[in-house]
Amino acid sequence: MGKQLEQTSRKSLRYRGNECLNCGHPLEISDRYCSYCGQLNSTKKLSLQDYFGEFIISIVNYDSRFRYTVKDLLFKPGVITRNFTSGKRMRYANPFRFFLSVSIIYFLLSGFLDFIQIADAESEENPSLQNIFNFQDDDDQAEIPLDSINYYKTLALNTKDKDSLEQLPLIYRRESSLDTLNFVSRTAFKLKMFHIFSLQTKVENPYQALDSLEYSKSKLNVWLYDREKGLKRIQENPVAFGQYLAKKIPVFLFFLAPLFACFFLLLYYKSESVRFHKNKLRATSRKKLQSLFKTPYIGGFCLYCLASLRSVFVVRRSYNYMEHVIFIFHIFTFLFLVLLLLLVPEFLMGSSLLSGLFISFVAPFYFYKALRNFYQESRLRTLMKFFILNIVFLMLGILTGSVFFFLTAALY
Repeated sequence: MGKQLEQTSRKSLRYRGNECLNCGHPLEISDRYCSYCGQLNSTKKLSLQDYFGEFIISIVNYDSRFRYTVKDLLFKPGVITRNFTSGKRMRYANPFRFFLSVSIIYFLLSGFLDFIQIADAESEENPSLQNIFNFQDDDDQAEIPLDSINYYKTLALNTKDKDSLEQLPLIYRRESSLDTLNFVSRTAFKLKMFHIFSLQTKVENPYQALDSLEYSKSKLNVWLYDREKGLKRIQENPVAFGQYLAKKIPVFLFFLAPLFACFFLLLYYKSESVRFHKNKLRATSRKKLQSLFKTPYIGGFCLYCLASLRSVFVVRRSYNYMEHVIFIFHIFTFLFLVLLLLLVPEFLMGSSLLSGLFISFVAPFYFYKALRNFYQESRLRTLMKFFILNIVFLMLGILTGSVFFFLTAALY
């Protein structure tokens, strides 16, 4: 075995050099790896056999950091953060890099599965070229003939009576007349007009509709008219929109993680009592403060005020900010990792039931256990902070989730 290693392996003595090819660090012949950068000490050129051999070995014997990180992240909530912050870092992957890696893999796999699902649906329907280019089908013929649209536009422009105008099948203003309005009012009017026009004529193609309305085919106008179709789809099938929204929740969680970490830190600031600060101020070595505190009446009042201010604004932290942030990123990495593992089973099932059960029941329990194991506080104190953090998370979720909901609906 030793003879075979001597002749063929890149790790054999015959290929070792006195200097690292990567960083130039001086080496001994007995050094298998560089002590400075960790690169293999070998001068042998990389052959095809070596390349595929190392590739297969890297798959079979995968990095121990990845193995320990995944195992402790899944089955030891909070312990992985405690070990990492206490200095045991060579065993685990970098928490921020691992979070990005898992989330990126999740988004890529999710997008790929969505592409397969859409491709299967289109192959079953066998759409024609007319559907592909979004032309009108026979089922979408306008209730109002397109030739008569110009009649209604002219009638709307010539009608000055408001009551008579409201009885018309559509409202209309020339695009040039909207220049006097601000952007919000102009956009609101376009949305209303496009909505009524779409309902009355059943025209779904934005270019055809804008051409009939004699509006410019700008990207904004096309997008605004397309939003009408999205709103119609939401009204016709809210369940499908709910499923679409559920698929976008990981994106929401990805951007919420750093924001939640900032608010999370505030709960673990610890302040000392007023009595503690009074005793500390009395023991001060500053002579001016000593003379102030010994002043009758005024000194006692000043001492109490300063001690009260210090009890509010001077905090004691058992953990620094980065340790809190690492804890939060481990929590969100766990969420993405499990959702990633559930992607293929849910795709085969055609349902998001498993991820819904996970987020509703498993994730809260995991969060409680992680709080308990990392901060090592009593059960009662951990439960109190668990409920407070969930309220904070709910408030942040409602605030940012409302923005996320409207953006998702606008892009649906």
